[in-house]
Amino acid sequence: MEIVGTSSTDQQIMDQSDEVSLDVNELAISLREQLKIKKAFSLACCIYRVPERLRKLNEKAYTPRVVSIGPIHHGKENLKAMEDHKIMYLQQFLEQNKVSVENLINIIKENETELRDSYAETINLSRKDFATMILLDAVFIIMVLLNTKHLRGFLDSGRRDHIFYRPFKLDDVMLDMSLLENQLPFFILKKLFHELSSAAANPENCTLIELTCGFLNNPWSDWVKEDSWKIIDSSGVLHFVDFIRKCHKPTEKHRPAKDDFLSPPTATELHQSGVKFKRPEKSSLLDITFSNGILEIPQLKIDDSTEILFRNLQAFEQCHHKNMDTFVSNYITFISCLVKAPNDVEVLARKGNLKNMLNSDDAVSNLIYNLDQENVVTGGGFLSSVGEDLKSYCTKRRHKWMTTLKQVYFNNPWTGISIFAATFLLILTVIQTVCSIIQLP
Repeated sequence: MEIVGTSSTDQQIMDQSDEVSLDVNELAISLREQLKIKKAFSLACCIYRVPERLRKLNEKAYTPRVVSIGPIHHGKENLKAMEDHKIMYLQQFLEQNKVSVENLINIIKENETELRDSYAETINLSRKDFATMILLDAVFIIMVLLNTKHLRGFLDSGRRDHIFYRPFKLDDVMLDMSLLENQLPFFILKKLFHELSSAAANPENCTLIELTCGFLNNPWSDWVKEDSWKIIDSSGVLHFVDFIRKCHKPTEKHRPAKDDFLSPPTATELHQSGVKFKRPEKSSLLDITFSNGILEIPQLKIDDSTEILFRNLQAFEQCHHKNMDTFVSNYITFISCLVKAPNDVEVLARKGNLKNMLNSDDAVSNLIYNLDQENVVTGGGFLSSVGEDLKSYCTKRRHKWMTTLKQVYFNNPWTGISIFAATFLLILTVIQTVCSIIQLP
């Protein structure tokens, strides 16, 4: 029998089948569109979003205040005011140099893949929006570096922007440009910097690495010395946070430790065991040594911005250098072992190894304790052998006995003289007694 029609049930099944087919097709189209965008993770990535376990400890230490650099904080409402400055600086850059905006855009376009690969996360911006963001942010950084170096000439030019003039946002900009999530790859800054042609814009003909060093020396003078740029290969610099870290790579060579990381005693315990603290004049804060009972620790200044610096260096190491040479993280753990209470801060401050710019010793000890939370150190780190030697020194009783003798009985000249006199009288008494016994019939 020939079927000339279909039942209502059959029709419903066919309709459902069409819906399923339609859903599959839409899904396939959607996936193909996503596959057009490069999603593969690149080994070239060097700019990361801070892990949540670190961010929750102090979110403000990782978050920009006035300016967004790069895609992670791009478009946030509280940072949009600085976008006008970026346009203004691009205009200045074009006016001062014989270069067109088309040439600058082509530089970004030619390096788009490498730029996107520099970020650990996929950047959900169109090619147009991405190129615009990179260009404005890169020129902004270059102009801030130049204007900071030649500040007097910039102000004399009559340009009064809110970074270098009232309300003077330069300090906030400096901090924002030192955050891990707020970075541009250094290589794109170098390519655009090469387009400078005006002697007025760069009268001293400074290199980009030199300008970077001078700029970062302002907020981090203990970390970035004025001549740090001379010992750093600019071709190996990934971004500003990486530059700061490279400024303090340890130069001291330590023997391998027997244990992965042996925690040293506290500063108070070391003092009670006779360890002498010395403040050396060395180029790196991390050049810590212990020899012949003398612990040399370059002075560490603790102020309101110290936590920002350490946290971003720490986050960069955990994302980029984990299981390798995490010397900043090792330094944090070492200092946290020395400082566990306010009296430890007092010992180091008295010896000149620590400069307390906060309101109390408690504030310093709490800051150092919090920095060590969620810290990750590598086994056999560069300070492991120092901790091992300090531990061994303090376990020897003769060091504590000698220290107790010095600190309790010879802590001032009069006490020493009194003890010497009492000992001398005791000896005379013994001699007199012995002589009396000998003279007996």
